[in-house]
Amino acid sequence: MSLVSFLLPCFNSEAYLQQTLDSIAAQTHTQWECIAIDDGSTDGTWALLQQAAANDSRFKVISRENRGLIATLNEAIALAQGQWLARIDADDICWPQRLAMQLARLAETGADVCGTWVRFIGDRSGEWQTQSTDASIKTGLLFNSTLAHPTVMMRASLVKGAGYDASAIHAEDYALWCRLALQGAVFTGVPAVLLDYRCHAGQITQAKKQQLRATAQKIRLDYARQALPLPLQAVATEWAELLEPARVLTVSECRSVFAMLLQIAQFSPASQPALAEAWLDALQRTQGVSLGMCFDALSIKAKLPIPQSEAKKWHKQIFRMLISDRVWQIIKRAQA
Repeated sequence: MSLVSFLLPCFNSEAYLQQTLDSIAAQTHTQWECIAIDDGSTDGTWALLQQAAANDSRFKVISRENRGLIATLNEAIALAQGQWLARIDADDICWPQRLAMQLARLAETGADVCGTWVRFIGDRSGEWQTQSTDASIKTGLLFNSTLAHPTVMMRASLVKGAGYDASAIHAEDYALWCRLALQGAVFTGVPAVLLDYRCHAGQITQAKKQQLRATAQKIRLDYARQALPLPLQAVATEWAELLEPARVLTVSECRSVFAMLLQIAQFSPASQPALAEAWLDALQRTQGVSLGMCFDALSIKAKLPIPQSEAKKWHKQIFRMLISDRVWQIIKRAQA
C-alpha cells in the first residue's frame, strides 16, 4: 500500500483542529503519516498536536516560531516520507474514504496530481465541483486555480526540492499548479465530495485579497503566454486582464471573451467543461447586458453547454438579460 504524507500547517488553529485530526485518523486507507507543523501559535494548537501524536505515532508534530504558510508547507514537504503528499488545512474535515478514492483515481488515470470536490461548511453552504480531467483542469488554470487546495494529493517527487514559490503569497497553490502543468504533470480529479471546506470570518482580510489578486494576475499572465494556443498567445495580456475573476466587463469585452473561448474550444475540444464555466462567469461579470446580449449567450451555450450544477446561475443571467441590467439593479436594491 502507498504511504501518503498529509501536510498540515497550523497557526492558532485550536477552534477546529481536533475535528481535522479526527478526520485524518479515520481514513480507511491506513498507510499514512501526518506532518503537522505548529507555525508559532499562541493558543492551544500545540497541546492538541502533542495529544494526537501521543495517541497515534503516525502524527509527526513540530512546533517552532512563526515563518508563514509557504515556508511551513515547504518544511513539511522536505520532512515527508510518503510517495504521495495530501494537503489539508487545520479547519477542514476530510471524509474517511478520501485517501482511498484519490489513490484509486491516480492509479486508474496514471496522473500526478488529484483534487476532489468540496462541500462548504460554516459561513457558506453548497459545493465546489472542480474539474476532473487533465485537459479541463489545465485549461481552467488560464482563468484561476482549478483545484481546491486542501483536497489535493500530488506525487512527492514532483515537488521535493522545489515546493511552493515563496513569492506567490496567498496564491501559492495557483502558482504550483501552473508550474506543474507547464512541466508536463498530468492532472485528474475525483468527481465527488471528499472534504468539508470550512468558511469563516477573517480567513482572508481585504488587504490579503488585494495582494492575492495582484499575485494571481501575474501567475495568470505568465501561464497564458505559454499555455494558450499559439494563435492566441499574442493576446495573452488582454486575456489575463479580461479573465481576471474580479474584473467588471463591458458588453464588448464580454463578446471578446466569448470569441477567445470558442477559439480555444477548436484547438482543445476536451477542455469544453472548463470553457463553459468561464463564459458563464464572464457573463456574470458584465455590466449593461440586455436582450441583445441574450442571443450571444444562447449561441455560445449551444457550442459550450454548461454543466447541470451551473443551471441556477444561467437561469438568473437569462432573467437579467431579458429585463435589462438597469431593471435588474433596481430590483436588487429593492431587495437589499
